[in-house]
Amino acid sequence: IEDFITDQPFTLFPLLLRTERPDRVVASLLEGQFALVTDGTPFVLTAPATAFHMLQAPDDHFEKFPTGSFIRLLRFVAITMAIFLPGFYVAIINFHQELLPTDLYLRIASTREGVPFPVVLELLIMESVFEVLREAGIRLPASIGPAISIVGALVLGDAAIQAGIVSPPVVIIVALTAIASFAVPNFALGIASRMIRFVFIGVGAIFGLFGVQFGLLILLVHLCSLRSFGVPYLTPAAPLVWRDMKDHLIRLPKWGLVTRPRLTGF
Repeated sequence: IEDFITDQPFTLFPLLLRTERPDRVVASLLEGQFALVTDGTPFVLTAPATAFHMLQAPDDHFEKFPTGSFIRLLRFVAITMAIFLPGFYVAIINFHQELLPTDLYLRIASTREGVPFPVVLELLIMESVFEVLREAGIRLPASIGPAISIVGALVLGDAAIQAGIVSPPVVIIVALTAIASFAVPNFALGIASRMIRFVFIGVGAIFGLFGVQFGLLILLVHLCSLRSFGVPYLTPAAPLVWRDMKDHLIRLPKWGLVTRPRLTGF
């Protein structure tokens, strides 16, 4: 059903919100969205959905508004790291060493002595291995899946460093990226960010920071072009609707959430 009713099927980003939580569905209905319940599946589709909806979690509303706002902002920082950090690292190491302090760059260079692969190939190897471990952890029983993936990543990372296949900074970058990707609450958006990460590694290795900046521009243009049942995907940031910003980047107190979003609250 999702494939047939989505506005733009040729995109990595989810245009409908898929959830199993009744409170999330009720919250979407209160915002003026609709919910599609299908017999035989535990998931409910809600739309119109925006990028900000994908980064919100019901737990944000169970905390006081300063705590909920901080957690939400932290989530935005995490998805930014999950997409751009590996590409940013490979761009700096290959083309823009002057951006690093001299002592730090010499330390990184010393750790790469004896590594037979370029830094981009190191990142691709470690990212691919971690994605395989993540998928294997999902398919294993819930009681041992997370433990197997974490232990496997630690063992393989340490073994790769000892064998001289990858350098320790690359393992740190891959670990930080993986931790940041776990902070994305929406599974479909998490997969999209993981796939886009490889694109930014490629453009960072070929064009440096200029390639990363150009890729960011293309990504923003693509996001601005997306629609979910006619609603812009980046609303209320683009187009800017100040009244609707009260429950997106930050969350105001409950007594401040008295109006529906302008584009969906008919």
